[in-house]
Amino acid sequence: MIDLVNDKGKRRKVIGAAFVIALICFAIAYAAGAYSGHVEEWLERPFMILLFGFVGCWILIILAKIIMTPLLQRDEDYYQKGDDDKDV
Repeated sequence: MIDLVNDKGKRRKVIGAAFVIALICFAIAYAAGAYSGHVEEWLERPFMILLFGFVGCWILIILAKIIMTPLLQRDEDYYQKGDDDKDV
């Protein structure tokens, strides 16, 4: 499990990697012509906005699952590790 809350070194590496990946994605989109001004043609096609929203939502769900699962998921014996109620 990745500990991004307490380990500042890993957190900086993950943030840096995410920034580099975002920069690469932007460069690929720019090279493919996504910012050329002809985007309106795609949005005027039937169901294109619906498809764009559907794919965007799935990408958000998958990215949230990949990023948040290591942060929120705990071991099975997480609550028993610090159990100090042995005398009760």
